[in-house]
Amino acid sequence: MQEILKNLPDIIKAAASSNLGIVALMLIVLAGLSYGFFRRSKEVWRFAALALVFTGCLSFGYAVFRSAQEIPAPQQHTGLSSSMEKWITEAEIARSAKTISPEAQLPTQLLDARNKFELSWKQASLIERKAQDTEKVSKALSYLNRIYRTTENDSSLKPNAVFWADEAIHHFGEIQNKRFLTEAILDKAAIYLDVAQLGHNDKQQFESVARDGDAIMVKAYQIASEDQRPSVLRISSRFYYNLARPKSFRLSDDWDNNYLLLSYEKAKAAYEMAPMDSKNANQLARTVIKASKNPPQDSDREWTRRLRDSQQKLKAAWSANQSGLVGLDQRLSPLNVLGVSTLETVAREWRDLSSSEKSSKASGYISEIEADALSPLREATALLQNSELRKSYGFDLYYDISRAQALKTAILRTLSADRAKKEFDDLKKNLLTAKENAKTSQLEAAAKDIDREITFTFLASNYRTELRQLLSVGVR
Repeated sequence: MQEILKNLPDIIKAAASSNLGIVALMLIVLAGLSYGFFRRSKEVWRFAALALVFTGCLSFGYAVFRSAQEIPAPQQHTGLSSSMEKWITEAEIARSAKTISPEAQLPTQLLDARNKFELSWKQASLIERKAQDTEKVSKALSYLNRIYRTTENDSSLKPNAVFWADEAIHHFGEIQNKRFLTEAILDKAAIYLDVAQLGHNDKQQFESVARDGDAIMVKAYQIASEDQRPSVLRISSRFYYNLARPKSFRLSDDWDNNYLLLSYEKAKAAYEMAPMDSKNANQLARTVIKASKNPPQDSDREWTRRLRDSQQKLKAAWSANQSGLVGLDQRLSPLNVLGVSTLETVAREWRDLSSSEKSSKASGYISEIEADALSPLREATALLQNSELRKSYGFDLYYDISRAQALKTAILRTLSADRAKKEFDDLKKNLLTAKENAKTSQLEAAAKDIDREITFTFLASNYRTELRQLLSVGVR
């Protein structure tokens, strides 16, 4: 019935152009003229004219009925199913081979399969889209979103990635499939996080993206299944973490504690629901690091304990999963967060020790800094060497290495002045490298940190003076 109503204008046109329809219309016209001519004549003639009208209408109605029966079945784009299968196959081959990167050209077969699936999807009717295997549709649309996120890596708009994420959200909303709708929203959220990362120096864009992302995550949590909620919570934590950034947009300033603690609670809930997912341990450690440095947590020993707890959880998750994590996108963040989590934890614990405790624990802390702070941070810098992200993160990583070495220098002083001096000389080399990758605002913040950042405050005053001078503009 819906198909008939949808095509009713075409049906009437077809009926009117058929032989029966033409005869019926002629009868109706003739009957109308006859009735007008005979309206003052005897009743029998008027009745005959009305009978002709009735016969004509009945005949035309039958013509319409016959035309409706002849409506062709909706044209099926039989290519949608086959093009989708081909696209999924090629995408999975590329994922397994790990050949997709922002710098690399897409393989010809992959590009061809992608273009054919896109065209088939756009040409297909809703009926045909609904007829496809729902899980395969989710996978195919998600692969499109992900591949465009990679190829549009440097774009702050990511138009194709956004288009296909919205296409997936619309489709699964249309068919009322909550599970795959949640997955589609998570894909859209990943784009927001990418854009926020690219635009972290554009305050207006950053805040707009962060709030839009937070809004869609609220929707995602409402419809997510139990096993999807850890991912929703983790990504929600990342959006609240972004919203907590200082209004001044100087990251060395105090952050919004309400958003920061909310980010921590979301990350903690995600980890508790799925502790074997290393991404949850990574996000938990990341939020604890920042929350522990923000007043009033910065002087709270309970947050020192939370630092150690989250650092141990991340270390365990990294040890268990690192062999399966390959490539920059999977290794960079956990390596960076583990290194920073370790140096922040050791710095807080070292600060709270008595003089006698420092002497007995110095060697253990030095070993920990080398193994769990400096080693992962150095690996992270090595990963960055041939990446575009080096421009964005070169300063941060070398600055974190310098902070770890400042802490190590201070601890070494309790064991050997010579070893401490050698460590400090190496610290200056890494700080110079950080300076070469720094923006003016980062240099200004780093110079201020020399006298207030916990790791540098352990250094002797003459060492801090040297570092301030090193960070001065014009000094190389």
